[in-house]
Amino acid sequence: MPADTDAPAPFSTSNLWRLKKLSWVWLATAAVCITLLAVGAPLNTSVYQMALPFGLGMAILHAASLGLTAARPVAGVLVSLAPMVVMPLVSNPVGAAPMPFSVVAMVTQVLVICVAGLRSHWMVPATAWLLSVGVGVMANYLTMPLGQTEGAQMNVVIFAAVSGGLMVAAVVAQQWQHLRTELAAERTLTADEQSRRRLAEERTRIARELHDVVAHGMSVVVVQATTAAYRHNGLSDELKQEFDDIAANSRRAMTEMRSMLGSLRNAGDGREMGPQPGFAELPGLLASARTAGVVVPEPELSGVDLDSVGEVIALTAYRIVQEALSNVIRHAPGATAVISLSTAKGRLEVSVVNTASGVGAVMAQLDRGAHVGQGLIGMRERATIVGGSVFCAPTPEGGFSVVASLPLISVNKTRQEEGL
Repeated sequence: MPADTDAPAPFSTSNLWRLKKLSWVWLATAAVCITLLAVGAPLNTSVYQMALPFGLGMAILHAASLGLTAARPVAGVLVSLAPMVVMPLVSNPVGAAPMPFSVVAMVTQVLVICVAGLRSHWMVPATAWLLSVGVGVMANYLTMPLGQTEGAQMNVVIFAAVSGGLMVAAVVAQQWQHLRTELAAERTLTADEQSRRRLAEERTRIARELHDVVAHGMSVVVVQATTAAYRHNGLSDELKQEFDDIAANSRRAMTEMRSMLGSLRNAGDGREMGPQPGFAELPGLLASARTAGVVVPEPELSGVDLDSVGEVIALTAYRIVQEALSNVIRHAPGATAVISLSTAKGRLEVSVVNTASGVGAVMAQLDRGAHVGQGLIGMRERATIVGGSVFCAPTPEGGFSVVASLPLISVNKTRQEEGL
């Protein structure tokens, strides 16, 4: 059986656009950091007469903190405060240079606070703003000569007003974006819930129609088969047994149909109306096929512990074997059907291979319809739901082969356990 291959998922246009947008954001951030470094380093060493290691180091550290804030807001804010504390202590401004911080330092810190407001909880930029203003106030009293603090105090006031206003704007923008995201998520949940409700209503309608169409006919079959021995005198024991088998199989089919319709109605709430068949019911299924004239040896088991197979996989395997045997009964009466179960690499392999029955025309018809028959389509759909596959094909000897490969753990169960 050819192995299934998973085609790579296409890269959507929306993902590509988000990637390009993100790339431009980081490119712009890097450009701003480089510009601040290129202007701040010469300014520190010339106008503020810092020693080269301090001037260059503080400029690099402050510019880098902006990029770090975009990725790690708390770490970026902490790094940005270091130059704000050190620079007033090691500077000796020439002339009327702004104090206690240079214009580049104040612009950098304003950007750090704004980026923190856009990227984190409001307490992070608020703390950064309070500490930055506090450092400015303390620097005025600790580093400025008496009588020269008025201009420096005005610089701190301007810095506090500008940075505070932009911080509030950034926090409001971040909260607005967060609110829009939550509203979009709520709309998606509402749409999903409406879709599930419509699907449940459609399932109920289909279940009701199936019951109305099938239940009456099956009930008539049961009644006729049960009363045949009383309505027709002189029936042989063989015919009586055959009518009894017809009645029993019809009752079983009605029971399974009711269970299936109940599951269809309650598919959204995870409830089942009754126990589902599994490997424990396999002997009864084989006995029913033998009664219909198919030679079915005991299944060949290879490394399979039937009790350890999950209920979903067991049900899927049972239904596949049931459909395969039904095809043999309909299209190859009197044939021999060999069933084998094996495990390999975490998968359950189920094989049903029947010999030719001598009914060449019927087998040829099945061969032509092998890819469109509803039963074969149903087997493939059942296997696909649990993450498996089914391969159907005529054999060289004139028979037919159905091979299913099922994971020992259902895909749906795995997703539920992982929260997917």
